[in-house]
Amino acid sequence: MVHPKLSYQRQKISADQYEEYKKIPSGTLFDALARKYLLWEEPFRRVLDDMAPPHYRWFVGGKLDVYHNILGKHLETVRRNKAALIWRGVNFEERIYTYQSLAYEVKSLINGLVHLGVKKGDRVLLFMPDLPETVISMLACASIGAIHVAYHMAYSAEALAQRLQHCRAKYIITSDGTHLRTRSLKGVVNEALERIDYDIRHCVVVEHTGQQVLMRPQRDIWYNNLITDPQYSREAIVDLVRSADEPLFMIYTSAKSKTPRGVLHSLAGYLMWAQFTTEVLFDLDEVDIFWNTSDLAWINGHTYAVYGPLALGATLFLYEGSISYENTQCFFDYLNKFHVTVLYTNPSLLRSVMRAKSTKRSLNRASNSLRLIGCGGEKINEDLYDWIQYELTNKRNLPIIQIWGQTETGGCLIAGVPGVLGFEDDTMMCPLPGVDARVVDNQGKALDGFVEPGRLVLASPLPSLLQDLYKDDVGYQQTFWKKFPERSYFCTGDGAYYDEQGNLNLTGRLDDILSTGAGRRSLDEIEETVMTMKRVRECAAIVIDHPVQGYMLVTYCVLYDFRDESYREKTLREIHEHIIEEIGELNLPDKIRFTKYLPKTPDNRINRDLLKEIALQMEGI
Repeated sequence: MVHPKLSYQRQKISADQYEEYKKIPSGTLFDALARKYLLWEEPFRRVLDDMAPPHYRWFVGGKLDVYHNILGKHLETVRRNKAALIWRGVNFEERIYTYQSLAYEVKSLINGLVHLGVKKGDRVLLFMPDLPETVISMLACASIGAIHVAYHMAYSAEALAQRLQHCRAKYIITSDGTHLRTRSLKGVVNEALERIDYDIRHCVVVEHTGQQVLMRPQRDIWYNNLITDPQYSREAIVDLVRSADEPLFMIYTSAKSKTPRGVLHSLAGYLMWAQFTTEVLFDLDEVDIFWNTSDLAWINGHTYAVYGPLALGATLFLYEGSISYENTQCFFDYLNKFHVTVLYTNPSLLRSVMRAKSTKRSLNRASNSLRLIGCGGEKINEDLYDWIQYELTNKRNLPIIQIWGQTETGGCLIAGVPGVLGFEDDTMMCPLPGVDARVVDNQGKALDGFVEPGRLVLASPLPSLLQDLYKDDVGYQQTFWKKFPERSYFCTGDGAYYDEQGNLNLTGRLDDILSTGAGRRSLDEIEETVMTMKRVRECAAIVIDHPVQGYMLVTYCVLYDFRDESYREKTLREIHEHIIEEIGELNLPDKIRFTKYLPKTPDNRINRDLLKEIALQMEGI
């Protein structure tokens, strides 16, 4: 796609300064960024300790206070009375927190958690909707030194139990329920706790919906009681100063292995990169309202809806629900009511809005406040790009940047940067300063030719990369660092190629993982779950391109007994229920098809390429 050159004047890091960053050696750059973005209680002695690769230690000897770096520093300025968080619930409830009031809430929860016994290194699992209390819980845990483990509330009790068993969390923070679904989140937690072989110490429950839930005496406590009861709310004596390379949080991500994959991120390197990339990509000023539509449980929510923007003193808009075709009206309501100026979202969401706007006459609306849009998770096609420019904003010169990052990278590494890359084509993407991204073949040899697809690797470590896989150091080394024995490359698992203009084009995952704006889903895990059903003989999950959704996940099933249509309809319902029960509704395929056989290769493997061609024809694409 080539579009008219766009003019954009940067507000923060100037174009000249950005170009200087690109010229600086990575070690010098990271040293400068760590001093710019982080407040140190004790200065670091060394930027990188690479004596035991691939276990890299960043900012060795340095110590810092997370609470002060995210919130406390703003209380010493006029920002203390600035809105930090504007929250809107799906039941139309609204809350606004200034930096002063948000800091007060975080301090209150720190006191409560410390008096419950939470200490540095403890795992605290968060199973919650997108509430202010979720943000507060993340920041309180990070301040104490407890490792917060956010897990999406759409997952099943079985999946939750597996993660609890793996990380052996001592504490859980959840809510009674959510207005998005009828099920009780506390009920899911209770069911998960019955499936593990140890006892947690406490479960803190936010009273959100008011529904009745089963609370076990001594173990379970209401969130509001924890922060107001004098037994817990009195000032706690706790040292908030932490070493730079301590773990900050853990996120579970999809993988081909049956063992849960817990990605650990370290403190200083992650916080530095979160702030740097937030400022580079979104160019947030004091008057901006920033809306990141990602769920807080994902890495994009952690980095670009909590740590990065709040550390920079930005104003965040947080919506409890998700935007879809059915509630598109809310999307325009919130953009205009709260005067959102910078939006970070994904193409799937925008395509849903585009489809709704074209079919619902009442949605003849646009946003006049947006000045910048960032998109991640998938590519933007020509139709969507034009729709954003001509119908979503009516501006026709709005910068639309594409962003690439992973759970394992902690944030964005490759993107278009407004105001510095020229915008002859604002879908262009290049590695950010300090990122040595390369495209190699299956043997690790660099591909010098243009438009020659290969594997995307990083030729040098970065402060934001995962610190380790929890309880799986062998998996950490084999998955990310040992693909090419003769070269110390970090393997992203994504494909890429350089075009003739020098832009880096991402082609998607090279494994059986579907990566979209809604997170990552393992096709192997979906197949294995369906195959545990007695009626299913064979199963194959595939991904095909879709003109509206971007991607479509289709699962083909061969049954032992085909029978009549009513039997197949009943089986379809049971497969849906089984997937939700075992691995959560986020893993539900878009379509489940029954067939009498699956196409096979000469060596009797499922011919997935042919199956994709069949699926495209069947879906009319």
